[in-house]
Amino acid sequence: MCQNGLYLLGVVRRRRKMEVQTALVLTIQLIALFSIAGALLLYLLCKVRGTRDEATGTQKGSILITCADTALGLQICTFFASKGHRVFAGMKDPVESLPAKLLRGWMKMRENSDTPVSGSVVPMKIDVTREDVLREAAESMGAHLNAGERGILAVINTAGSVYRGRIDSQDSLQWENMFKNNVMGCLRTARAFIGLLRPTRGRLILLGSGNDDDGLTVFMATRNAVQGCADALRKELKPYGVNVVTLDSRGVPAESLFKAPVPYTISDEEGVPTQYSADVLTNSALGVIERALYDTRPSDTYCLSVPNSKFQMRLPCRSSLKISASRADSKPIQSV
Repeated sequence: MCQNGLYLLGVVRRRRKMEVQTALVLTIQLIALFSIAGALLLYLLCKVRGTRDEATGTQKGSILITCADTALGLQICTFFASKGHRVFAGMKDPVESLPAKLLRGWMKMRENSDTPVSGSVVPMKIDVTREDVLREAAESMGAHLNAGERGILAVINTAGSVYRGRIDSQDSLQWENMFKNNVMGCLRTARAFIGLLRPTRGRLILLGSGNDDDGLTVFMATRNAVQGCADALRKELKPYGVNVVTLDSRGVPAESLFKAPVPYTISDEEGVPTQYSADVLTNSALGVIERALYDTRPSDTYCLSVPNSKFQMRLPCRSSLKISASRADSKPIQSV
């Protein structure tokens, strides 16, 4: 009896030991299974979120460039689109104008490249001298925003005009045009788009002071007036969290700020991409604008005190438009 009892006790102990080992193995298997399921679920969530962000393009917010009819405006548009922003590019003719074709060609080229643009460019009609056009643009931008976007990140006003000459030889209509575009255009822009900046506590960036060169008396008067407008707007919009920043453009020729892009072709062969060349900002100056947009506590003024460089961009705008190469300096100053 004792031997049988000891035998039974040993069997029970072995069974209990096996049960403990089995339970331990099952526990490890369950942990591994749940770990795999959790990792798979996390991957799927990240994949869905990444796809949604890629589709909506809202990672870095939307920016408005009020005038992309200029070489400067085009460069800023492509710069921030490359950074992942949706850029609303203001143009007087967003369909058939040369800048519109250049932007479409640039986007197509980047989409087909090995490193496609993560942002986008949306051309739209904007004229800072017309309040009706500005109102329509603001409404159109609101319709383009995604469901999660309450407004836009920034408005960068690149519109304006310049006429060089001594005041005794200038026509007063030129003075009126500069004040209408540079000063009144600045105020109209602020009023039209402030509603899209308040929800995001966005940023209004204006071209401030410039070079005090000969023949720029009236132009400098308008730039100083813009600086005064910026100071007043800064105080008015501070309660809403909207920062007003000016870009000191001393070091950049006044004509380069508003000069239209100059297209040319390097070959008469069919299918050769159209290029444009213009006096635009260096990468260092673009970095200054980037800081003006991204700084958590922005300064009132950022200085673009860097020399200009001849910056060329290859834009495959294959169209029937053919313009022979010409020097940019030989063209009259353009108001845009």
